[in-house]
Amino acid sequence: MSDSKRQNFFESLCRQILGTDSSIRFAGIANKFGRLVASKYRVNLVSLMNKEETEQYAIQAVTRSLLRETFESKIGKLRFSVSYYEELIRATIPCLTGEENGDFYVLVSFDVGSDAVSVIEKKIIQIIKQ
Repeated sequence: MSDSKRQNFFESLCRQILGTDSSIRFAGIANKFGRLVASKYRVNLVSLMNKEETEQYAIQAVTRSLLRETFESKIGKLRFSVSYYEELIRATIPCLTGEENGDFYVLVSFDVGSDAVSVIEKKIIQIIKQ
């Protein structure tokens, strides 16, 4: 896949994820190095972090996900992780393709009080599988 097609695919994926549930604040795609390659915010959302902070968050989220691989042989592959904060809920969903430079991570934030796990399991993972 060419770089421009991949970029269009990632941007489309972010839009699809954002459209699945009104509680989703942000959807982003990071590569295996934590570089944010696409992202979308909910319309009229006042973001809690600026662009640089969001980029740093992506690096940290991917790094945490990679650190979890240490015990994969014993407990299985990570399906997704969810963190609950006072101001929002965050999720990291690894999408490991097995291809060189093909691995990426879907990063999603939700409004506090939303059922993030249900949205991930019933909606977002279905989109990613396509």
